[in-house]
This record gives sequence, C-alpha cells and structure tokens, in this order.
Amino acid sequence: MAVNDRQLKTGKFDIRLSEHELGLISEAAKISHTTVSAFVRQRAVEAAENIILDQTRFVLTTEQWKVLDAAFSEPPCILPQLQSKLAKSDPWDDK
Repeated sequence: MAVNDRQLKTGKFDIRLSEHELGLISEAAKISHTTVSAFVRQRAVEAAENIILDQTRFVLTTEQWKVLDAAFSEPPCILPQLQSKLAKSDPWDDK
C-alpha cells in the first residue's frame, strides 16, 4: 500500500445492499482482517481488472503459441463461394 494511499482516494461509491448482503460482506471483511470499505474496494477493483483483462489479453502456453503461429503462417485459403459473393454488389450499393 502506498504511503499516500489516503490522498489518492478522491472518489466515492455508494451502493444499496440487503441486510443479508451486508452481513455476508461484513463477515468476509472480518475474516480478511480488513474494513468493509477496504474489502469491497479491493474485491471490486480485482473484478474490474479481471473483466478488462478477459477482454483485452489472453495468455498461451508455448505449445499453444506454436499451433496458433503455424495457423497464421499458412497461406490464405480461397473460398470460391465467398469470393463470388464478395465480387457482387449488394442491393443497397446500387442506389
């Protein structure tokens, strides 16, 4: 944790919880030896980071990379039906 961590926290986030949800979160924070606020903040940031990483980054093993690299290195496959379709103009292009 940074020395100036308190100064870095300038935003506020307010949510409504049922008594059951608040109880669960409070118990989890207590078990984690932290405050409810710190617990919720940490878990929310972790969840947000994971969602963003799932959409922007993926990790491959060396073997998986070799398979993917080999597939990308192959010459393109010509699909005659697709080539024919793309050669024709679409009805909305005629206007």
